[in-house]
Amino acid sequence: MDEIARRAKANKAMIYYHFGSKQDLYRAVLLRLFGDVLKEIARLKASDAPPREKLRALYTRVAAHFTSTRALPHIMLREILAGGKSIDAEASRTLFVIVSFVAETIREGVQAGEFREVDPLLLHMSVLAPLMVHHVGDSFRERVLPREMPGVIPPSNEAMLNHLLVSLDRSLAPASPVLSSPRS
Repeated sequence: MDEIARRAKANKAMIYYHFGSKQDLYRAVLLRLFGDVLKEIARLKASDAPPREKLRALYTRVAAHFTSTRALPHIMLREILAGGKSIDAEASRTLFVIVSFVAETIREGVQAGEFREVDPLLLHMSVLAPLMVHHVGDSFRERVLPREMPGVIPPSNEAMLNHLLVSLDRSLAPASPVLSSPRS
């Protein structure tokens, strides 16, 4: 808290007064960091966009948020590695809203014949995890790749997002009919 107060040029007592505890301050930070994504979900729920576009817009927003708020993927990865010890019920509900939106949108797409049935949590992790690791690895790629693989150009944030959106589309594509073999 001393470091936070020093960096914020605030009185430590005022921080405790406004937030109550370190845990409450941390929760406020997490909720603020997820706020943009929750606003995007609310906007998408209210829209008439097709299910595919809703999911693509969600992950595009998450990617943009990771780019503009570089601390977010780091905090998320740290929480995952710590087993979510600092995630309280309110923060958990925020995560539930995101996964529930993915599940609802997949159901909508299945009913419309646009998607095949997939596990919403697995799909979400399949897009979010590589996106998160990509953003956390920015400084690693900037330092190590030029030295160890001088000819390799690291993928941009846009290239990574586009790759994941193609993977998303392919993961959701309705199963093509099984071609029967010609009878003899």
